[in-house]
Amino acid sequence: MQYKEWYSKKEVLEIYPISLATYKKRIKNIDASKTKFATSKSGSPSRLIHYSAMDELFRKRRRLSKREINLTIKWVRNHYWNFVGNIVPGSTTIEELKGKMRFLFEELKTLQMENNHLTLYYSIEKNPNDNYFHSHFLIDCAKDMIELTDINDKLAIICEPNTISESRIYLEEYDINFYKAGAIYSSKEQKFFYEVLG
Repeated sequence: MQYKEWYSKKEVLEIYPISLATYKKRIKNIDASKTKFATSKSGSPSRLIHYSAMDELFRKRRRLSKREINLTIKWVRNHYWNFVGNIVPGSTTIEELKGKMRFLFEELKTLQMENNHLTLYYSIEKNPNDNYFHSHFLIDCAKDMIELTDINDKLAIICEPNTISESRIYLEEYDINFYKAGAIYSSKEQKFFYEVLG
């Protein structure tokens, strides 16, 4: 879902985990109909990029290096994910959830056809009605295409099942029609902890 039609260089750099040098390199071959110049506050012309070209130009991104940890949230919001979900185990602390999510990652790795083609992002958030915690997560397994049912089986190891009155496990395929909404929700700034595995 887009909120604007045209974006400035500053806005592009706020949205995507890229450097100024990468920005300059990628706009060299931009379709002329996808860019325009407008007068900036300083009076000099400022390049604007049409929203329809932004993901094609700036969304593709290698994994972050350790020194780019401050770009994690931008990276998560612009990465291509296959699955989105959350778990709400009963009476779980932050440390217990970290252990559960790291265990899930190791279990999912056993389903891979090739090594290093799995990425799991998870974040931990406080439950609204008690002093325990739950976790949101995103999974990228595009090169292996792990099945939804296999992931559900692994989630059942670390979380109690859903009941008529309580939803403990939620998992679905990441719907590209919702644009980046799932990634943005999973990476809300008020999380207690987040980590990218893979």
